[in-house]
Amino acid sequence: MTNNLISIKNLEYKVGQNINFSLNIKEFKLKKSDSILIYGESGLGKSTFLNLLSGTISPQKGNIDILGENISNTSSSIKDRIRGDHFGIIFQTFNLLPYASVKNNILLGKAYSSIKQSKSNNDEIKELMNKLSLNYEDLINRKAYELSIGQQQRVAVARALIGKPEIILADEPTSALDKSNQKEFINLLFKSLDDNEQGLIMVSHDHKLSNKFKTVKNITEICEINND
Repeated sequence: MTNNLISIKNLEYKVGQNINFSLNIKEFKLKKSDSILIYGESGLGKSTFLNLLSGTISPQKGNIDILGENISNTSSSIKDRIRGDHFGIIFQTFNLLPYASVKNNILLGKAYSSIKQSKSNNDEIKELMNKLSLNYEDLINRKAYELSIGQQQRVAVARALIGKPEIILADEPTSALDKSNQKEFINLLFKSLDDNEQGLIMVSHDHKLSNKFKTVKNITEICEINND
């Protein structure tokens, strides 16, 4: 069985008839237990890179293998299944349902995946919340809009981690936090990662949070980018 969670070869992606934006990747791999921080200025394609990995957008050429399955030319429904079964995604804007409870927001992370549901148990929400310093008894039935920004962010992390997905993608998750809270968030994120060889890719506008990551790269080291 492959040790690669993600493998990319000779990928080409472009937007616009006159190639207003293009992104090329000769080779990229995320292996089990890897943690990669990708940094770079805004507008260089970091979010586009994550969207390609998760199958939200498709390249014009090249291969993207997720756990050995090529998703480059598969249908949207297959990409949705793979993303739902094997990815946990932490969005910059959290994307919580404001009037849903903390419990129901977290459960959304496995709602559409029988694989995640099979790897989950009744105590998983409580365990995740404890790891993320969220008081279970006080917050489990609270509506998302009633939470602080920091609490909302941690609920978003719990939603991404529930069901033990193999691949965690984090898109600028610390951009709204000050320096001390950024450090605390990174510590909590790594503490909450499961012990079953999950891989983490996080993109950020800077590399000052790099001390916990195994690999730190500028987006330009991974992608050849044309942004005219």
